[in-house]
Amino acid sequence: MSKTLANLIRLHKYRVDEKRRTLGILYGELADLEQKLKDLENQVLEEQRIAKEAPDQALFSYGRFHQRAMGIREEIHAAILAKEQEVEIAREDVNEAFRELKIYEEAEKNRLKKEAEELNRKGNIEMDEIAQNLFRRKDID
Repeated sequence: MSKTLANLIRLHKYRVDEKRRTLGILYGELADLEQKLKDLENQVLEEQRIAKEAPDQALFSYGRFHQRAMGIREEIHAAILAKEQEVEIAREDVNEAFRELKIYEEAEKNRLKKEAEELNRKGNIEMDEIAQNLFRRKDID
C-alpha cells in the first residue's frame, strides 16, 4: 500500500505542477494584454500631443486613428476579461489539485504514524516478554 500511496502522491504532485505551469502561462498572457493596453494608451497620448502641435495635419488622420484606437481598446478590454476568467478557472483547478494531493499526503502520513505505533507496540511486547523471562529466571535461581 505504501508504494500505491507514494505513486499517487507523485502523480498528484505532477498534476499540481502542470496546473501551476498552465496558470503561470495564463498570468503571462494576462500581463501581455495589460501591457498592450498601456502601450495603446501611451500611443493615444503621443498622437494627441502630435495633434496639438500640428492641428492642420492631424485634422484628417487623428480622428480615424482615435476611432481605431478606441476599437482596439475595447477588444483588449474584452480579451482581458476573458483571460481573467480563464485565470480564475485555472486557479480553481490548481486549488482542487492541491487539495487532492493533500488528501493523499495525509493518508500517507497517517499510514506511517500507524506503522510506527505498531512497531513501537511490538517492541514493547518484546521488551515485556524479556522482562518476564528475566523475572522468572530470577525466581528460579
